[in-house]
Order: sequence, then C-alpha cells, then structure tokens
Amino acid sequence: MDLPFEQEVNPFVEQAFEHKSFFTRLHHFVLTSDAFVVVPGGIGTVLELMMIWQLLQVRHVHDTPLILVGKMWADLVEWARTHLLNSQPPLANPEDLTIPRCVNTADEAIALIRESHAMWRAQQLQT
Repeated sequence: MDLPFEQEVNPFVEQAFEHKSFFTRLHHFVLTSDAFVVVPGGIGTVLELMMIWQLLQVRHVHDTPLILVGKMWADLVEWARTHLLNSQPPLANPEDLTIPRCVNTADEAIALIRESHAMWRAQQLQT
C-alpha cells in the first residue's frame, strides 16, 4: 500500500508487491498463504485478522491455520466467546471460536505450522 506516513519496504524482503487497495493486498495474502500468523499490531492488523477468520469460518479458505502470537490475542478471542456466544440469538457458533489458535511465542507458532504441514503431507500421500 502506498501510504505517505508508512515505512518503506523491509530491507530483508526480496520481492515486494504494490497494491492500490487494502482489499487487493489481503486477497493476495490469502491466495499465497499456507498459514496465517498474526503478531501484535494495530487496527489494520485486527481488520485483516477478522477478514481471515471470517474466510475460514465460512470455508472460503480451507485447512489453513490461523495462529495468533502474543498475549493480546487471547483477550480478543475471549471477548468474542463472551459476547458472540452469549447474545440472544448467538452471533457465532462455538466451533467458530476454535479457528484461531493463540500462542505466546514464535516457537509455539512454528510447532503449529509444522503440525499443519505434516497433516497436509499425510493427506497428499493418501490421494
């Protein structure tokens, strides 16, 4: 995204893609991702997290882990559990709240990615 107040491309990035809208940027992420790992961030991060969560909820994206790294995310998932499940009528299903996996460290996120990859490989060998 070309925003005048944002930083330049990270010097470690080997290939950068420019997008004119947030939607096309997120769409590109979705198409090219085998896992979604979300670290602490601001409102844009929360927006992208919620869009990914919804795509997984309605099964437009399949078998792709959504991993939330850091203590702030457990509070968000708990907020959703409290307010979305306890309203009348409920605004989500209990299984919707199991989609994101909250972990505290990068090592825990890597372990979940490896677990997901191993399950994918096992499925590929069966077909």
